[in-house]
Amino acid sequence: MMYNKKVIEYFENPRNMGEIPDADAVGEVGSPVCGDMMKIWLKIDENGIIRDAKFKTFGCASAIASSSIATEMIIGKHIEEARKITNKDIVEALGGLPEHKIHCSVLAADAIHRAIDKYLGKEPEEEREVEYVCKCQKVTREQIEEAIARGAYTVDMIAEVTGATKGECGGVRCTPLIEDILKQYQVPRKEDK
Repeated sequence: MMYNKKVIEYFENPRNMGEIPDADAVGEVGSPVCGDMMKIWLKIDENGIIRDAKFKTFGCASAIASSSIATEMIIGKHIEEARKITNKDIVEALGGLPEHKIHCSVLAADAIHRAIDKYLGKEPEEEREVEYVCKCQKVTREQIEEAIARGAYTVDMIAEVTGATKGECGGVRCTPLIEDILKQYQVPRKEDK
């Protein structure tokens, strides 16, 4: 497995590891696919600025590095700005992750979103009825349908846009589901006639 120097640095010397006893928000997520667990604590001031963030992660080097850099990315940001951070932002900040480890960045982003949602009194996404087509990468049916609406018409195009098929299972579980969704939306193109 090839990790770049930045991932190794954040794994070997994680920033902001620990807990905040009087945290204003806590987000906890886990992946049934790989067993990784992440918990992020946030200290938020009266203006909605994240003043401190700490994490504890049970997982691999990618999971620890993703959690660590994610906390650095949100400290000093308004909660609405921090809520917009995606797993792709985390992967970019780390200088890349192996494809089968992208789900670690998804968990880090989800932990941030979960903490902020709890702070705002919003119902966590997982407690609502969410249909994950790609469970490894937490890609929903809605995200796949949005990719199709924006012009994706193959599994590869959907994978490029959403990250589906790039998790632990390598697309074994989700590719047939994506193909079924594509069939539902398939419109014959001129070259198919």
